Amino acid sequence: MDWHTILIALHLIGTVLGVGGATFAEIFLLKSLRDGEIDPLESSFLKVTYRVIRIGLALLVLSGFGFLILYRLTGLEERLLSPLLWAKLAIVGIILANAILLQARKIPLWLGSALSLASWYGAMLIIPLRSVFKSISAGFFDVILIYAAFVIITATILFGIRRALGIRH
Repeated sequence: MDWHTILIALHLIGTVLGVGGATFAEIFLLKSLRDGEIDPLESSFLKVTYRVIRIGLALLVLSGFGFLILYRLTGLEERLLSPLLWAKLAIVGIILANAILLQARKIPLWLGSALSLASWYGAMLIIPLRSVFKSISAGFFDVILIYAAFVIITATILFGIRRALGIRH
């Protein structure tokens, strides 16, 4: 097995763990906050889910750096100039910064939650949607604006769900 295949496998596993973990974290969080407090069992589910997300993030970051090194060493430097690559790197950076801010309780839970969910899905979808982005000649800032709109839409949907469930957080 060559390095490219290994990196793809690690990247996919990291993405699956991150997207799945972020999805379940939001589901568990909404379920936990319905009664206004997080009991020990709910807390244990959330802790496991957050650990899965961290493992996914670590795999995504390490394999992402691996791709950057591989592209440089194999003469595929032109891939390093892709605006989609840089947009994905920015989104992964936002995932990382958001995780740190959430852990330090320096960001409101509603915002961190929406950022996490939207960012993981954004990071997952950016490459499969590359043909769409290329067809509209989207550059880095275009992709980031679309991502920002996606974050706002996600936050609005989550706000509506929380309101419907009677959650005030």
